[in-house]
Amino acid sequence: MDRTAVAVRRETAFKDVVCALLAADAGAVPVVDDEERPVGIVASDALLTNLEFHGGHDPRPILGGAKARARWRQSAARTAGELMIGPPTTVYGDTRVGRAAARLAESSQPLLCVVDRAMRLIGILTPHDLLSAYQRSDDSIEAEVHVLIDCPPDTVTVRVDHGVVTLTGTLTFRSRTEHATYAVAHISGVVAVRNNLGYDLDDLAISGF
Repeated sequence: MDRTAVAVRRETAFKDVVCALLAADAGAVPVVDDEERPVGIVASDALLTNLEFHGGHDPRPILGGAKARARWRQSAARTAGELMIGPPTTVYGDTRVGRAAARLAESSQPLLCVVDRAMRLIGILTPHDLLSAYQRSDDSIEAEVHVLIDCPPDTVTVRVDHGVVTLTGTLTFRSRTEHATYAVAHISGVVAVRNNLGYDLDDLAISGF
C-alpha cells in the first residue's frame, strides 16, 4: 500500500531538498539517517518560508504573532536537518488502510513513513494514496462481498453503486446479519453499507449479547 520513497539526509542542502520533494510529488519528503531509518520529514510549507522571507534576510515580522516569527526563523534554514519536523509518523507495510488513515489524521503530518520491521524506510503514504482505494470498481467490490458473505445467490443479493453496498435477503442468524455490515464496511473501496438483511433466528437474544 505504499509507493517508493524519495528521501534526503540531515545534511542535504536546501535546493536538493526542493528537487527531491518535487520528484516525490508528495508535499513532503522523509529525512533518513545512515541506517535508512526515518528521523523526520520536510514539508513544502517549511520550504516556502524561504520564499516568504527571502532566506531570512527580510526584517523580523512585527505582525502575525508567534507563528509568523517561527516561519521567519525557519526561512534561514539551509539543510534538511534544519527544516525537518519530527519524529515522523510510521506504519508497517502490512498496516490496514483504515488504521493508516487514522494514524495520518492523528499525526497532522502530510505523509506517513512506511517502514520494515527494522524501522528502515521502504515507502511513503499520502492522503492521495489512501484515497485511491475509492477508485476501485463496483464490480470488483461486489465480487469480494460475495466471497465474504459466502451465501448462495438466491439467499443474499449484493448490489454496489458508486461504492455503496446494499445487502438484501435472509440469513439464518441475526449475528451474521449484523457482522455483515462490519465486515463489508472494511472492504477496500466501500463508501457505505445498507444492510437490508433479515434473519430466521435471533441468536443474540438467546445468548444475551
